[in-house]
Amino acid sequence: MLNKKLGLIAILASVAASDILANIPDTLTNYAVGDVLVCFRKSGGANDLVVDAGPISTFTNATLNQRISINPSFFTGSQLAAALIGTNGVSWSAFTWFDDSVTPNWTLCMSRARTVLDTQTSPWTAQGPTAQQYLITTEVSTIPPGAAGNFGAGLNSGSSTYSAVIEPDSSSGASSGDYPAGQSYHSALDPLGGGDNNFGGLNGTPENTTTNNFTTTPGKVSRSDFYWIPPTGSGAVKYLGYFELSNNATMTFVAKPTALPLIKTFSRSGNTATITYKTGIYGTYTLLGTNKLSASYATWPSVGALSTGDNSTHTVQDTDSVNTNKFYIIQGQ
Repeated sequence: MLNKKLGLIAILASVAASDILANIPDTLTNYAVGDVLVCFRKSGGANDLVVDAGPISTFTNATLNQRISINPSFFTGSQLAAALIGTNGVSWSAFTWFDDSVTPNWTLCMSRARTVLDTQTSPWTAQGPTAQQYLITTEVSTIPPGAAGNFGAGLNSGSSTYSAVIEPDSSSGASSGDYPAGQSYHSALDPLGGGDNNFGGLNGTPENTTTNNFTTTPGKVSRSDFYWIPPTGSGAVKYLGYFELSNNATMTFVAKPTALPLIKTFSRSGNTATITYKTGIYGTYTLLGTNKLSASYATWPSVGALSTGDNSTHTVQDTDSVNTNKFYIIQGQ
């Protein structure tokens, strides 16, 4: 009777564990297409870290300038340290994809590293549905089952969790038990082994690489823009925000950031002032002008709304025959 009871307890425990696992959101063992992956590796390193950072809707539905914590919500600094031995010289990217069950079919979301910290990158160029499908079906979609296979096999499980799995850097020559129906992040990123790191067809690499003195430079951050990329003919590429990795191993996503507006040039001819300026992709911007520099900004009269939605330089004119000596600022919201 005792053995029968123990057997029943074991069965119930197994069912309970399965139910819990099935209801854990944002896991690599229960991955849903459209969850954003944030992946880390180091050139010549032994391991990768693959993180499921939750559904894309979290990032697309966020409000202006909303900050979303990726760490420690989905991975910890100790996991990153265990996988990569520090954050100097670490390469990382963020991405997801949609299959033919979602419209537009074969949409990608990809990060792109900034070369100038406070300057947004040029958007990714969309490709045709067949090209974007090729990337998905042959490479990108193999990463979650690869990570899940490693977690299920108990590899590096001392530091791995359901949402963040440490795995061997290369799946080349690995046994089927290590990578059932999948492959490592690095192997999927560079399928030809030539160092292109573009999933075999993306027109560039989604990776950002930290400097070799990243951890010892006060306030240092690594920043990558994040884009929604429908295939050509299915809509415009959209800027969603940026991911930021700090040198203390914390990561955040800043959604739809309002840009710091900039007055670039100013000239006056008679009663008309001509002003060139830049605003940003998101937010609303208003030109304010006054002849009383000492007045509080809150009291400066509005000259008019400014153009937004891009990173281009625009021109606006203000004709005022009464106040010919005038000062201007841009107010952003």
